[in-house]
Amino acid sequence: MAINGARLVSIITPTYNSSEYLEELIQSVQNQDYPKIEHIIIDDGSQDNGVTLTILRKYPHLHWWSRANRGQYATMNEGLSAANGEVVCFVSADDLVSPGAVSSVIEYLSTHSGCDGVFGITSRIDSQGKPVPYYIPFQTAPISFYPYFAHISHCSLYIRKESLTKHGLVFDPSLKYVGDYEWMIRLYMARLKIGLLRCELSRVRLHAEQTSQKYSSGSRVEAQEVIKQHQINRLSFIMLNALYRLLFKIWYMTQAIKHGEMTMLIKRQVNKYGHK
Repeated sequence: MAINGARLVSIITPTYNSSEYLEELIQSVQNQDYPKIEHIIIDDGSQDNGVTLTILRKYPHLHWWSRANRGQYATMNEGLSAANGEVVCFVSADDLVSPGAVSSVIEYLSTHSGCDGVFGITSRIDSQGKPVPYYIPFQTAPISFYPYFAHISHCSLYIRKESLTKHGLVFDPSLKYVGDYEWMIRLYMARLKIGLLRCELSRVRLHAEQTSQKYSSGSRVEAQEVIKQHQINRLSFIMLNALYRLLFKIWYMTQAIKHGEMTMLIKRQVNKYGHK
């Protein structure tokens, strides 16, 4: 879809009790230098005394609605169905779209017409929005490596809606924690051609209420079920995932030594593994 010569891009955001960060996300989308963005926000039954609704009503350009809770992935499917954009991206309410991200994506897709989508670099920020050093091994590896170490964030992945519709690539609402992981595995298995932009497209916020932090154990169990369901090669997964974790640990230890935090690092490892 082209509007006044520019492709319409839909940013889809499910939100549930994320009012603390929602407004900052809205502004990060609103401040993009690209002229045609549709920001869809679905309030998935937030229980915050109407704070989320108060924020949403402040921004008349938004396409938003609120209804009873149905879960994150059902909400993302709802947003995808409603999206009018030629290109779509799913951005969580506590994350940010980096300056110039959308224009960079459209410029890439305009010159790579054979691509179904493109992903870019994701950086990390803390609860206050300050940059957090965070090493992602193989962050620019092709999507074919995604099943083994999930190096692509959905907020840095822009896909042509037509490609998703053609292959029926919606999220599995039966999953609670790793629906984006399972969805991206199916993007790869459908042989979608996904390009790479070597620039920052989004900023993921690290905080205590993050789903991956609160439900890490449940996420791991669910991820193993997904790996089994899609018949991901077990040996390849073990080897590549182990390499990924090793490289991250080496980086982490290097940072700890560099900043004089070796004592803290040892305490963390003791707390993690216990006394043996």
